Amino acid sequence: MLLRVNAALLMTVFLAGCGKPSQTSPPASAPAIEPPQTTVAVPAADQTPVADGADLAAALAELTQALRKYSFEHRRLPGTLDEVIAAGYVKNLPPAPAGKKLAIDSKTVQVVLVKQ
Repeated sequence: MLLRVNAALLMTVFLAGCGKPSQTSPPASAPAIEPPQTTVAVPAADQTPVADGADLAAALAELTQALRKYSFEHRRLPGTLDEVIAAGYVKNLPPAPAGKKLAIDSKTVQVVLVKQ
């Protein structure tokens, strides 16, 4: 009888030590997920043009994000960026650098600069 009690106790300790760690609390390093914004604020056309590459890259990234959100929610790519503005995803388009214009790259679903 003592042998069975010892074997049961040993088996319980062994199984308790070999199991997965308990999942009672979420990991402390898990970042909070924030909901996406519905509109993207972009400098108005009557403001100063985008001066340096960092500002231009940030504006293109914001426009691309708005384009992708539009495409996801409408399940199609817009014909022009004016559709994205009319739907309220972007307030105004930033001015493009001289000799270039903003366009939609349908393969990568991005807003890009192209020659006029």
